[in-house]
Amino acid sequence: MTFNELAGKRYSCKKFDGRPVEEKQLAAILEAGRLAPTAKNLQEQRIYVIQSPEGLAKVDELTPCRYGAATVLLVAFDKNNVFTYPGGERTSGVEDAAIVATHMVKS
Repeated sequence: MTFNELAGKRYSCKKFDGRPVEEKQLAAILEAGRLAPTAKNLQEQRIYVIQSPEGLAKVDELTPCRYGAATVLLVAFDKNNVFTYPGGERTSGVEDAAIVATHMVKS
């Protein structure tokens, strides 16, 4: 499949039915994130699984884009444990978190 075929079959959901993600599926998604490559293999990413009503309410305060999902995965990084590129102006944190998120989306 070419990229254009894949992009053409893309699906965007604006409303979830509220069912929780099955543990087996969630474990597979998290494992895909864990296996994602990071700069210098520092593994600075942090994946937060948010499922509690209190946690989801906090997510709703920050963004209108939860669309009723019962599980939210928040991908972040430890800014104290990143690779600093030559020149010292840029670190690997944002890129590595994006790679981790991409791996989880594809799983």
